[in-house]
Amino acid sequence: MAHLILRVCLLGAALMFGGGGWPLGATEPERATETKPGAPPDAPDTELQSEKARPEAARKSGPRSRAGSATGRSSFREGPAPPAPPPPDSGIAPAIKEAPPPGVPYAPPITAGAGALEVGPPAPGGMTRREGALEPTSLEDKLLQKGVLSREEWLEIKAEEERKLADRTEAIEFTGSPRWYERLRLYGYFQFRYNQMGHPNGDLISWQDRSVGHQNPPQGQSSVEYGQPGFFFRRIRTVLTGQVSDRVSVFLQTDFATQEGNSTQVATLTDAWGEYYFDQNKEYRLRIGEQRVPCSFDNWQATRQRMAIDRADATNSCAPGERDLGISFQWTPRWAQHRWKQMIDYMYGAGDWGMVNFTVYNGQGRNNPEVNESKHIAMRLAYPFELPGGRLMEIGMNANRGKFNVDLGTPTSTSTELFSLNEQNNFLNTDYRDEHLNFYIYYPPQPWGFIAEYITGRTPKRGADGIVRDRSMYGGYVQGHYEWKYSDTGLVNFYTRWQEYYGGLKFLTGAPDGRMKELEVGAAWMPDPQWEITLAYTFTQRLNFTQMTGPTLNNAPNGCNASFFIGGTPPTALPPDNSGCVPNPQNDAYGNLIRFQVMWFWN
Repeated sequence: MAHLILRVCLLGAALMFGGGGWPLGATEPERATETKPGAPPDAPDTELQSEKARPEAARKSGPRSRAGSATGRSSFREGPAPPAPPPPDSGIAPAIKEAPPPGVPYAPPITAGAGALEVGPPAPGGMTRREGALEPTSLEDKLLQKGVLSREEWLEIKAEEERKLADRTEAIEFTGSPRWYERLRLYGYFQFRYNQMGHPNGDLISWQDRSVGHQNPPQGQSSVEYGQPGFFFRRIRTVLTGQVSDRVSVFLQTDFATQEGNSTQVATLTDAWGEYYFDQNKEYRLRIGEQRVPCSFDNWQATRQRMAIDRADATNSCAPGERDLGISFQWTPRWAQHRWKQMIDYMYGAGDWGMVNFTVYNGQGRNNPEVNESKHIAMRLAYPFELPGGRLMEIGMNANRGKFNVDLGTPTSTSTELFSLNEQNNFLNTDYRDEHLNFYIYYPPQPWGFIAEYITGRTPKRGADGIVRDRSMYGGYVQGHYEWKYSDTGLVNFYTRWQEYYGGLKFLTGAPDGRMKELEVGAAWMPDPQWEITLAYTFTQRLNFTQMTGPTLNNAPNGCNASFFIGGTPPTALPPDNSGCVPNPQNDAYGNLIRFQVMWFWN
């Protein structure tokens, strides 16, 4: 690179003093007047300034933004968002503009990083054009036009300049806000749903969406256990984040749409962690607190970045709530950080969770207390590829293992809640082996794309006899998608996803069998960067996870009733270990769903 820059400088000097450039001493307006209309055929395209750093699909469709960016919709990763721009009295000098190359009309640039001052009209896709971004220099463009530099050399110089600009921008953002509280920012999103069921067999409910369920639950049975059809808030998220010092950042997220009992809008903690950077480039990081844990790509990907309405059952089964309380060490080289940033800004990416990630966590799920001394150990390995033409792709794996304590439930004569037995034929909560291995490949919409994930391992699962044992699990999904950008700010993503899962749902009472198959076809329409409207059709077939009681209830020993016994008739004497109490098997459930979801974002 050094010899290339030296070559450019020497040849540039020859051109300038040899009469090939602008007159010496000419001011910028004078130089602009000498620009001849119409660029030569080999003139560089200003849209290719950052071709090596920006994928082809993003160049074709224009910038696209998700929560946390200038439009409120994207972030480098789900973590500290860039602090506010430097105030006018911060003493930071504005960037000096350079004139455009001959024959190329001047256009306000689009910055490679946040934090610069806004100028000019909005850029395509809802992002904001900003002051201080990389602009073409007359010297390099002149050399390209004269054939001294090849196109590849020109792109290499531009990519290097853009990387340096991004580093300078980060430094300016930090020094521009000397008070730590000025570096914090607040943003969030709302998720509103409505599900219309068609031709269900009567038992269909979903543990991922409480609005899927019975219109009229049977008499004496709670509507909470059988779904709450109608308009429904699935998530109401608020995020407070920022880099409070040169080495420390914080991230706090709450949800105001958690269901507790009969209330559907209870505030709960979703994320709460602090992160320490061991180096200036933030390649080595230590994160402590409630955070996402290695499980699957589906779990790394934030809800606001996902096309499908819910996560897949198989890949979401290993970590309830996607998060847990623990400590993680992450390593991501600088070049990989830039690629993941491009993917989350433009292509529904999951963000940077570490090229290498080692995590130790409790293992009982988000906001659940630890009930055993066994900690879960997990790791992630991921790699973002840059393919020919600037297209990006990510592959990776996640693995975790530990002990999970299952709540088996307690049978009564009135409850419809499912319960199970352990291998000792009693209702005492028991630790079970919990192991998962996941592989995934993600090809973003450019404009075509796909996701494929597979997960296998061992996890607690309820059998047909009502007893929970360590059993094998496997499953996954395949999703194809296409992005159509019909205007500067509007786009539609069409997707189709098929998923299957054969394993237990350890985090539900009784660890029910979660066997299921599902097809979902939908379109996510973004008329504006602050809105996304999704309409989908879903055909699903799965086992229910709510206990079906019999018509006659008996005050049998230990609360078991007639429908819970083999043959429906209580034995003359129940053994002390409850071995005669056998829960009913789970029932098959199926149905068609028309699903509607609206997300809107604020910052």
